[in-house]
Amino acid sequence: MDNRWDQKYRSGYGAGGGVEPLLAGAVANLRPGRALDLACGLGRNALYLAERGWHVTALDYSIVAIETLRNSSIDARVVDLEDPAFQLPDSQYDLILDILYLRRSLFPQIRTALKPGGIFVAMIALFDNDAPMNADYLCAPDELRMVFADWTIHHYREGKNHRRNVAEIVAERPGTNTEYQT
Repeated sequence: MDNRWDQKYRSGYGAGGGVEPLLAGAVANLRPGRALDLACGLGRNALYLAERGWHVTALDYSIVAIETLRNSSIDARVVDLEDPAFQLPDSQYDLILDILYLRRSLFPQIRTALKPGGIFVAMIALFDNDAPMNADYLCAPDELRMVFADWTIHHYREGKNHRRNVAEIVAERPGTNTEYQT
């Protein structure tokens, strides 16, 4: 049975987009490792990473979105990230990407799913009077920075992007991962 995201993707939503510049800048000097793309949509960022040698797992609730990635090297999976039983494995990823998706209960999992020295790249919508949406899916000002305040924050910005206000972060989990060097 179709969900609303399947219907949106069938109608062309998100098609033709390029890599998120925040991600491209964040990984420019990183050696490829294991990456996780949460709520990947049609996979523009996952494809970018895979083309650069990353071993990518891409998760999304939409069967339509995941089907677009089936003939690629990406491990694409239909997953309900909002299912209380959903759990990320500990210390498995060198990079976790979260673009325009907010599920606060995933933050503790993201913190443990990254290997020490791993990088978290996120761009999450903020409250915005010009582009109203459900407040459950919006970060409060400075919220994202505070969640990762004990990590090394390489980039943090709040402001207009993608026609709305967003919070952007590139943060590194404390510790050294000898398998993964920047």
